Amino acid sequence: MKKTCVIKTYAGTILPRVLPVLLMILIAACAVTPRVNVKTGGMTIDVKKQVPPVFTVDYSPDGKSVVSGSWDNTARLWDVISGKEIRKFKGHTGGITGVDYAPDGKTIASISNDDTIRIWDMATGNEIKKISGLRGTSGKVVHSQDGKYLLGFKADTWSGSEIIVLYDLASSQVVKEFAGDKPAALWLGKKGRISPDGKNILIRDRHSISLKELATEREIWKTTTGKSSCLPYFTPDGRQICALCQDVQGLGGRMMKFIIMDAATGNPIREFGSSVIASGALDLSATWNKIWAVAFSPDNRFALTGDLGGRYKIWDLSTGVMVRQLKIADELEGNLYNIIPSAAFSPDGRTAVVESLASTRLCDTATGEELAAMIAFEDGEWLVITPNGYYNSSEKGDQYMDVTVGGRAYSIAQLRESFYRPDLVQYALAGGSIKEYRKMADIKPPPIVAIVDTPAATDKSDASIKLKITDAGGGIGDIRLYLNGSAVMLDSARGVNIVTSSRNEIHKTYQLKLTSGSNSIRAIAFNADNTMQSTDATQTITASFKTTGRPSLHALVIGINEYKNPRLQLNYAVADATLFASTLKKGASPLFEKVEVKMLSSREETTRENILKELKAMQSLNPDDLFVLYVASHGTVDDGEYFLVTSNVGSTRTERLKTDAIGQSVFKELIGNIPATKKMIIIDTCNAGALGEAIQVAMLTRGMSEDTAMKILSRAVGSTILSASTSMQEALEGYQGHGLFTYVLTEGLKGKADKGNTGYVKTTELADYVDNEVPSLAEKIFKKAQYPTISISGQAFPIGKVR
Repeated sequence: MKKTCVIKTYAGTILPRVLPVLLMILIAACAVTPRVNVKTGGMTIDVKKQVPPVFTVDYSPDGKSVVSGSWDNTARLWDVISGKEIRKFKGHTGGITGVDYAPDGKTIASISNDDTIRIWDMATGNEIKKISGLRGTSGKVVHSQDGKYLLGFKADTWSGSEIIVLYDLASSQVVKEFAGDKPAALWLGKKGRISPDGKNILIRDRHSISLKELATEREIWKTTTGKSSCLPYFTPDGRQICALCQDVQGLGGRMMKFIIMDAATGNPIREFGSSVIASGALDLSATWNKIWAVAFSPDNRFALTGDLGGRYKIWDLSTGVMVRQLKIADELEGNLYNIIPSAAFSPDGRTAVVESLASTRLCDTATGEELAAMIAFEDGEWLVITPNGYYNSSEKGDQYMDVTVGGRAYSIAQLRESFYRPDLVQYALAGGSIKEYRKMADIKPPPIVAIVDTPAATDKSDASIKLKITDAGGGIGDIRLYLNGSAVMLDSARGVNIVTSSRNEIHKTYQLKLTSGSNSIRAIAFNADNTMQSTDATQTITASFKTTGRPSLHALVIGINEYKNPRLQLNYAVADATLFASTLKKGASPLFEKVEVKMLSSREETTRENILKELKAMQSLNPDDLFVLYVASHGTVDDGEYFLVTSNVGSTRTERLKTDAIGQSVFKELIGNIPATKKMIIIDTCNAGALGEAIQVAMLTRGMSEDTAMKILSRAVGSTILSASTSMQEALEGYQGHGLFTYVLTEGLKGKADKGNTGYVKTTELADYVDNEVPSLAEKIFKKAQYPTISISGQAFPIGKVR
């Protein structure tokens, strides 16, 4: 792991202009710690792993994504609609200091201190072009309005003078170079130096600003700025110029101000924001307050500035008043200062993206409130988190978070089932308020769980697992036991009554079936409202009994075409279930002692009551057995809970779904109480199409999304779950007489998923095949998007033999 840079020096002995260059060299060996901006008191969220510094950000022309560039030589593409990292751009051999979207949004340019500019295909992440031959430390890069040229802003390494280089994108050749005086402005806002019509460019010298024709270099006007060194920018409409001016006073002190100028003549119109910042021998305030990032709102009303102290402020250009400061977390502790601030407005001006040293942050420009922090780790994991604590992450991206509530430390794993909410992250990024939702700081502490009086070895096939559960102030709710990574017992004893004693504890005993050999037992309990789980209590039991024969596979396969409500009828559900059942039985028979596939397809067999009865019957399985559940039906999320729509459902109102359909909590309890340690759940439910507006889809509403529900269910019960589509997509039907998802699934079972040509299909291989093939066929055949939800938890295992 890289060490945090703590550079000790005397400010009075290092020129403010030289210090950033020295820090650029030193930071190559540094890493920084992200900080989460928490709104509520009594709680902190700490990120345990350091990350490479973020140096530059930009907003896409369509407002759907942002790109960030980091010191680990990588640019990252973030989807600000869904709130997740979607792509990495790798190829630079030095830190990335500038990024810029092309005007059409199809490509991204990045500039690095490896002395190259690279052009990337935004859709694929592939490098399209490399422009080499830059000299010295690289700075910023910006496209011309027509997308034909690139402007590279850099500095001469030794003199510090600014150099602006114009590249022809088609030929990668230098067309022109514009030399400015020192100190260089390579780190400041890049956009705005070219006029919006693409004809003119602003050039700054030490004490003057000039406007030149881009094609001929003819000087249109030149104006002096007195003792001030100014950095000029066109406002988006091109009618005015906003110049950020600084005047060195004494030993390190500065006077800072903005000057609004007429773009046609260069004449000043007004000044605002004047301030004098003194700096003593041991005072870095002048450096910390130096503005090194400027961006303008699309409507020409506001300027967004970022300084070396990590502060971002919004200014009203018509009045010169600072209207608000963005409320982002301070990530400068342990670092000298925020080396390269960077900022950009969204195309509609409602949000802004800023760099905060260790993360990329989105803020509401009307309120200054932070919407979310986007954090990328060197190992490829990522995390997007809101100030309320709701988050989205890669598979292991949340492992680096620790939470402290009321002085007590917890891991994020204890809160995952309540706060892993990609749907709420998306809702917050869209401007929705999530204030009504529970905050992490409101969570009551979980109980303390211990496994007591339980043997470490036995010659029997089962054992009594005794738990001591102590109320820590938040009550006692659900209790779970896991065997070798899979849930085998879920006791939904919400609000368990505490035995009257000074210790506030209860004792519970569960009879658990074992496997021959090593049995890893894990026990957890939740607080009374099931929002936070305890730390794990673990024990290993070695069982020496002898087993006879091979394991068995038991499958419950459900296909529902007919419903009480005729508007819910489906065409392919029964055909899909029949195809899956026959394919599974054929592939699994050579592997297992016994293969039992129970098929439910008639309207009488697929009622809520009958499905629950069949799931409860699976509780007689043994730990070595395999359990497979396949459901082709309707699924929806309403009032925060996922529901499987059964044949008896008539009304789709929330209160009727809770009594007539099978809710997520019931589903979780039934599957979690099946003793088999190897489980695979396949959900081919269509939550769009025939349901129309009768069933509410979760995105941008109150409930969690279906794909979020599937991932939470997978982690809760320790199973591999494959679901047909994400929440805003229709599961496509009508391919080869079946739904697309099930067709691909069965083709994988027949052998196409056997990636290693071993003759066997494993659950993980099947998941990979479905994940890759469904989107490809959906685009090719239907010209639509369908992305299955894949969540792998618990044990991977072979499910079929293909040769």
